[in-house]
Amino acid sequence: MTKASQKFCMGMAAVVAAVVLVAGSLRPAEAQPQLPDSAAGREYVGNSQCKMCHNNDAEGGQFGKWQGMHHAKALETLKSDAAKSVAEGVGLTKPPHEAPECLKCHVTGYDAATASAPSKIKLTEGVQCESCHGPMSEHLKDAKTLKFKPAAIADIDILAHMVVPDEATCRGCHNDSSPTWKADRYTLDSGETTGFDYAQAWAKIAHDYPEGVLEEKYDGQYPVD
Repeated sequence: MTKASQKFCMGMAAVVAAVVLVAGSLRPAEAQPQLPDSAAGREYVGNSQCKMCHNNDAEGGQFGKWQGMHHAKALETLKSDAAKSVAEGVGLTKPPHEAPECLKCHVTGYDAATASAPSKIKLTEGVQCESCHGPMSEHLKDAKTLKFKPAAIADIDILAHMVVPDEATCRGCHNDSSPTWKADRYTLDSGETTGFDYAQAWAKIAHDYPEGVLEEKYDGQYPVD
């Protein structure tokens, strides 16, 4: 897989699945999904739009893989007895699935200040593609152009209007502010333990395009740097 291919498909739905509770139920103002300034001004479009291009098994089946991840069930996780116990333990006055302190990391684009999510985001779908890739309204326009005119790849930078998530993206929610944080969740090659290891976490949710698929689809014109 080329570097560009890997960038294009990283983090379709956020970038780390927690083992028991998806990182959330966070104490107030201590964690929030982190997106770069370049994402400002774009609008959330919802997972149904992502599915149109990313549900082909021959091209990696990213949408289907997301459906099987903890991220897709992030809101449901907050309805569990374990989540309720955690919420009570940190003094939340609302059930975790209604608490902004939890929803800001368990629902895509959720604004804790206004206690609301973007209009096209379904709360029940939890941590969706745009949690990590940012609002995709402009990327969607590019994608629709390519869907009907693949040769336009020569003129469109398909990576320009999306966030390429990295470790900092994950750590916006997966950090020691979470009451479910486990300092020894991951074991490194050295034998040391850590609460978060990006490489191992990504391996749990990897949804890459198969080698060469994008280059073949776009007749060798897919960006490679």
